[in-house]
Amino acid sequence: MTTLVIDTATNLEIIAACSGNKSAEASGFVDTSHSITILDNVDRCLKKLKITIGDIDVIGVGIGPGSFTGIRIAVSTGRMLAQILEKPLVGIKTQLLYAVSVKALEGDNILIAFDAKKNRVFGALYRKSDDTFRPREIIPPGDYSIQELIESIDTSRTTHMAGSGIDKYGAIINPAVENKTILHEFIPGGKIMCDLVFNSYRDDPGKYIDYNRVTPFYARKSDAEAAKGIIKPD
Repeated sequence: MTTLVIDTATNLEIIAACSGNKSAEASGFVDTSHSITILDNVDRCLKKLKITIGDIDVIGVGIGPGSFTGIRIAVSTGRMLAQILEKPLVGIKTQLLYAVSVKALEGDNILIAFDAKKNRVFGALYRKSDDTFRPREIIPPGDYSIQELIESIDTSRTTHMAGSGIDKYGAIINPAVENKTILHEFIPGGKIMCDLVFNSYRDDPGKYIDYNRVTPFYARKSDAEAAKGIIKPD
């Protein structure tokens, strides 16, 4: 089974592919639009495995929440590839893609938070379980203040933190959570993300046949929609 994973919900462009026991990545922080780099990086990643886009069996895409534009680019690219290749498309919340890759002990907290501006973060709080791909969801991915997230942390446990929102709101986090590990400029591992996508697909293959069912999860109205009073569905 050959799997391709794409996520561009932040300025970290995540491209990973796995074929059998082999994996390759073309992930990195970008200073330009993901639309400029994404397809080239997909090609680079596949070339590392010496395969072509036609060899892909399952495509996974991060659906956010995060940058509105970044989410749209990843989802539209995933849907385009799924349509052209006639392959299943699996949508995964971006925070979960990151969380499963954090090295933690069972029972540890995992906080993923991306800067969402306006004193908010796109974040989620998990607790490591005995199932690598299903950490316990304490607070689901969404749009929060950093205070909302840290108030739900069991501070008797070690908390692993990643994402741009952790650095930005360190002055709030540091005195509130002493027992922590901060993962600066964290890049999720390609192999485990591919395994997450494949396991999701394997559990319910029929759910992922229609690529139209994979849509962006913004968790917040855009400024234009807010001004018009429009509510965007999840």
